[in-house]
Amino acid sequence: MKRKLLLTGASGFLGYHILRVFSADWEIYGISHSKAVDFTDATAIRCDITNYIELGNFIDDIEPDAVIHAAAISDANFCQQNPDLSYNVNVDASKNLAGICCDFQIPFAFISTDLVFDGKKGMYTEEDEKSPLSIYGEQKSLAEDEVLGIYPDATVFRVPLMFGFPGASTGNYLYKLINQVKKREAATLFNDEYRSVCGAKTISRGVMQLLGQSQGIIHLAGNERLSRYDFGMRVVNSFSLDKEFIQEGSQKEIKNAAPRPADVSLNINKAINLGFLPLRVDEELLQIVNGKYF
Repeated sequence: MKRKLLLTGASGFLGYHILRVFSADWEIYGISHSKAVDFTDATAIRCDITNYIELGNFIDDIEPDAVIHAAAISDANFCQQNPDLSYNVNVDASKNLAGICCDFQIPFAFISTDLVFDGKKGMYTEEDEKSPLSIYGEQKSLAEDEVLGIYPDATVFRVPLMFGFPGASTGNYLYKLINQVKKREAATLFNDEYRSVCGAKTISRGVMQLLGQSQGIIHLAGNERLSRYDFGMRVVNSFSLDKEFIQEGSQKEIKNAAPRPADVSLNINKAINLGFLPLRVDEELLQIVNGKYF
């Protein structure tokens, strides 16, 4: 019999890729709130993850062998303008899940972000001090502390800016960039904002590989430090798009509701030592171009 996986945020971008990667070996129960899970190999569940009783009842009924908490309000600008609403999802729901999984001793993975750092130095290790600039980063940082305080055997995966299958959602970064260039619209990409960009399939495989190892915090990311402009150029080269529509810009010239850190690239030596092998950005983009991503 397949092991049972309960996945929150199943209708989201990373959730889509986790479903595809885990489906061969796991029986998946995908929780969503705002929209239904559109995947034939998962049992779709509508649930408000901020409702502790409803959530606990589902877990008690399903008896999952592992829980991955990927649900979040991840729009940093929205969180900046709606701190109470986003706190309920990003912090309170994470605490609830950690407590329930601790009670039942279910392996639990919490998906966090590189935005827990202030971006002043880059190549952050798991031991570096957190100092988030935005409310979203603050909420994720607090949720990390709460999860590990409640359930020390949980695993926190910090992930970077991700790309993946364009059909995963119309809101994903790669989809929007490709379509913008195809429409011959200029895309201004920052040359001074650095991330350890990584494919969502690689991240999902890393989560599957390291799930339940009780390693505390693990950085799952790419092994290249790229600006958004660098990544944009990789995309147009891989998809044979017109480079003239990719323009360089500076994040200092754009005013956002949420402050943006300059360099939150991640050191992934811990994950590599545990067996994580990220695909290079060009390699993963080529798989998408050739229709061989899954």
